[in-house]
Amino acid sequence: MSELQVGLVVVGAAVVAAVFLYNKWQERRYQREAEAGFASQREDVLMRSGGGAGHETPLTPGSARFEPLVSFEAQQEGAGDSIAGLSEFLDFIVLIETPEEVSAAALIAAAAAALERCSKAISWEGFDETEASWEPLDPDRSYSRLRAGLQLVDRRGAADEEQLAAFGAAIESAAASVGALATVPDPASALAKARELDRFCGEIDIRIAVHIVSDAAPLAGTQLAGIAKAAGFRLDEPDGKFRLPDEAGRIICALANFEPTPLSIDGLSALSTRGVTLELDVPRAPHGAFTRFRQSAQMFARELKARIVDDNREPVGPAAFDAIGAQLQAVHGSMEAHGIAPGGALALRLFS
Repeated sequence: MSELQVGLVVVGAAVVAAVFLYNKWQERRYQREAEAGFASQREDVLMRSGGGAGHETPLTPGSARFEPLVSFEAQQEGAGDSIAGLSEFLDFIVLIETPEEVSAAALIAAAAAALERCSKAISWEGFDETEASWEPLDPDRSYSRLRAGLQLVDRRGAADEEQLAAFGAAIESAAASVGALATVPDPASALAKARELDRFCGEIDIRIAVHIVSDAAPLAGTQLAGIAKAAGFRLDEPDGKFRLPDEAGRIICALANFEPTPLSIDGLSALSTRGVTLELDVPRAPHGAFTRFRQSAQMFARELKARIVDDNREPVGPAAFDAIGAQLQAVHGSMEAHGIAPGGALALRLFS
């Protein structure tokens, strides 16, 4: 190959790369939540959002495996799917003890003002001596052992040193006011754990969406509502979306207007839209959700006489769905390897 040919190859590659990067920048800039990234098998099959902060990067089929970034012990306390309360895995827990039982309501009231400034979720538990187990704090009861927990990680990111210090100080002060002693754990290890957990969650925080669009007449809101309700979808009016629950009440997927107008009971009769967007929140979705998601997309396309397309308005066929399903299995497998059941109690807290 001559020097001229080599030069032309290099220049051509540079141009292709520049166009590719520019297109990606444009896609990220204009994406709305209702059109969270998904594309066909050619590109952007999955979009992942690190920590829910809106930083989304594309993942194409076969481009990467979801290797564990950190090693969490799946057997540790609170790492199981059935754990809905405080967990050493996810919470910065302050233990409160007193020689005599204290009113739960009095303790909560003493801490309320200081804890109002906390941006992370806070949970309280009391130890039931009869059952020898922790239970959600009952304000009408008194306890000799209690504990409060600050959630270390959610979709907004990880808790920082200032938040942990303020939380610990608030619980210590509240405990002292009712004659109890609060034991604040080492914040350094909690912060390190929070950063690792947040980094891992950023890698698996993925939302998939396909669009069902009509090339002919616009879709009527009443027709859309009738089909959605017949398929088991329920309108979540404050959020402006239909949601499909499973038998246990867990959300399988959501249906949003393709256009900016949110869906509402009062607005459905007058609604006319080019299409709808079907969304799947991967870490919050239980096993089997993707099959229901795929079936729902095909059903809406059939009933509405519309096409299933990606963000680039390219058709989404069986091969693209198969590729997404394979990657979804990898994501769920990585979650389970870290003791986080997809759609389970910990996942719902982490990705909130």
